[in-house]
Amino acid sequence: MLQDIVLGIVQGLTEFLPVSSSGHLVVVPALFGWEQPSLTFDLVLHLGTLLAVVFAFRADLVALVLGLLGRGPDPTRARRLLGLLVVGSIPAGVAGLALGSFFEDLFERPGWVCGFWVVTALILLAADRHVERFPATTDTVGTRSAVGMGVAQAAAITPGISRSGTTIAAGVGFGLTRTEAARFSFLLSIPAILGAVITQIPDVTGGEFDLTASVAAGFVAALVSGWLAIEGFLRFLRTHSLRAFALYLLVVAPVSAVLLWLT
Repeated sequence: MLQDIVLGIVQGLTEFLPVSSSGHLVVVPALFGWEQPSLTFDLVLHLGTLLAVVFAFRADLVALVLGLLGRGPDPTRARRLLGLLVVGSIPAGVAGLALGSFFEDLFERPGWVCGFWVVTALILLAADRHVERFPATTDTVGTRSAVGMGVAQAAAITPGISRSGTTIAAGVGFGLTRTEAARFSFLLSIPAILGAVITQIPDVTGGEFDLTASVAAGFVAALVSGWLAIEGFLRFLRTHSLRAFALYLLVVAPVSAVLLWLT
């Protein structure tokens, strides 16, 4: 149970912080000599982080539903945001269906993850450098920025490439503030995580679903830590850059690579 709680916390924190949850869930078990999580556990962790982001953005999601019904304070704005989320979700959906099996082998190669962590760190540093040279010009997501963030999200299919990190970097590249880029990134994660859950359901319901108390504990850990990560990260970005997360990855990547080689 302790192992599942640890992995649940790792999933919840790293799903939304720009350090790659898939990368951590590959490397952490490898470093500790744990077996790779079961399909049931992987599905349940994704459900935990999905509920975390739904809870964190419950007001926005209610506004989207009311907007579709022609109600709420600003139905036009709500429908526009929903359209942008649909547009931004298409690239990841296409990449997942077309290339998912190609990248599955990388989940069994922790050493590769360390290299992709360095790539993520460079992306975050480039985003910070861009903001320093070209300060944010808007806090409103447009079609171009939604498409750009969607393409960035599709690139994060590779373990070690952070979904939140690449999408936020793309957002600031299109002139968005870090906070607004993060908010849209988190909303964009809802269909992405939901899609991952749906694709896992056939495998799990094929006779491998085994919900135990230990798995349930991991679910709760992922949900709570995911919600805390979202709230804390949004507050952090109001006054800080992404550099701290880049430095974290630049330290963790080589250290993990050495430890993996020694084991």
